[in-house]
Amino acid sequence: MKENVIYQPPKHKGVYLDPRTKVLFMFVLASLIFFVHDKLLLNCVLVFIPIVLLLSAHSYRPAFIYGGLFIIAVLTKLFHGKMEFPYLIAMILGLIVELIFRFFPVFMFGYYIIKSTKPNEFISAMNLWNVPEAFIIPISVVFRFIPTLSEESRSIENAMRMRDIRFGTPKFWKNPMMILEYRAIPLMMSIAKIGEELSAAALSRGLGGLKKRTCLVDLKFGVYDFIVAVLTVLLIVWAAIGRI
Repeated sequence: MKENVIYQPPKHKGVYLDPRTKVLFMFVLASLIFFVHDKLLLNCVLVFIPIVLLLSAHSYRPAFIYGGLFIIAVLTKLFHGKMEFPYLIAMILGLIVELIFRFFPVFMFGYYIIKSTKPNEFISAMNLWNVPEAFIIPISVVFRFIPTLSEESRSIENAMRMRDIRFGTPKFWKNPMMILEYRAIPLMMSIAKIGEELSAAALSRGLGGLKKRTCLVDLKFGVYDFIVAVLTVLLIVWAAIGRI
């Protein structure tokens, strides 16, 4: 006769941050980005942090793409006064550089949160903060929605490839709007269907219930959370000294 074994939450491997640390640091990152636009070194540090975290979460492709754009943006800023471009090209380059330095770090950090955080971890963390369920349920649905939508998009792309509906094929040159029709319409239908199914799944698991839910996730601050906390303090002090 087997003895009852008490469930033990699986131990996290590699770089693991508490969901509360991720959320707080994203707000700090988003706030500092708009106050240090005139300080290239500090701005580079803030842009570089999401790249390191994406690599730690094994999201190599987004990290390398974002890193390549970041290098181009830095070189553009360094050689901005030494090279002359036509007005239109200079305006487009300036817009792209500002997007990379001001908006992309927050987007990439949000992508890292979604990729590295499980819905049950996020729900447990928000419950510890006594966040209303009206906020928890939609956000927890988003954690499932984006990966599911990516899978649907890849499936649609594979179906189009099987039917030879791609850019540059004879079918494309015969009817260029075919790509938009065969890609956008199924994706829009998938978005509506996925949203309804995930909302129903969240409610069926008791997220909208009146009683308090239990959770087996073991959340606690670790070494990496302490490192991020120290880094946050240093960045805030650095930004404050630079503004004096």
